Amino acid sequence: MDFINDLSEEAKVALGLAIAEKMYVFIDKEDDGYHVGEKALEDCWKWLSGKELSADDLCNYIDSEDYMDVAEFANKQKDEQKQYGWYSVLDAVSYTAYQAYRRENKKFVPQVLEVIDDETLIVMWENAIESKMIEMDELNTLREYLIDHYPKKDHDNNHLFFINKKDIAII
Repeated sequence: MDFINDLSEEAKVALGLAIAEKMYVFIDKEDDGYHVGEKALEDCWKWLSGKELSADDLCNYIDSEDYMDVAEFANKQKDEQKQYGWYSVLDAVSYTAYQAYRRENKKFVPQVLEVIDDETLIVMWENAIESKMIEMDELNTLREYLIDHYPKKDHDNNHLFFINKKDIAII
C-alpha cells in the first residue's frame, strides 16, 4: 500500500470515492438513507472537481444534527455486504471532508474527523478486497491510472488537480 504516498491529495480522494462508488451499488435504492449516501458521494465528486462546497458541508453528511447521515445508516445496517457499501461511503466522505478542511487551512477539524488520515484509504482498500465486491484487477487498474495521471506534487504544492467522476470511470 506504499503507492498511497505516490498520489496527490486529490488522487487520494478520488481513490476513496471510486472504491465507494463501486461498493455502493450493492445498496438498494429503496433502502433507508440511499439518497443521502448518493448525494454525499455526488457532492464529494463536485468538491473534487472544483465546485464551491465547504468542508463543513461535506462533514454534515457524516455527522448531522438530525441523524440523517451516512454514519447513522452505516451503523444501522445489519446485512454484511451492505455494511461494506455503507462503510466505504462513510470512509470516502470522511476522507474527502478531511482533505477539504486541510485545503481550507483549518487548524482544527470536527472530532468525528480526528481519526481520519491516509490509513483510512488503506483500510478501505483492504475492505474492498475482503468484501469480494471489487476485483483486484479493477483496484490495480485504478491505482495505476491515478499514479500515472495525478502523481504526488513534490515540486508545486500550489497546483490543484480537479478530478471529475467521469475521469475515474475506468473501473
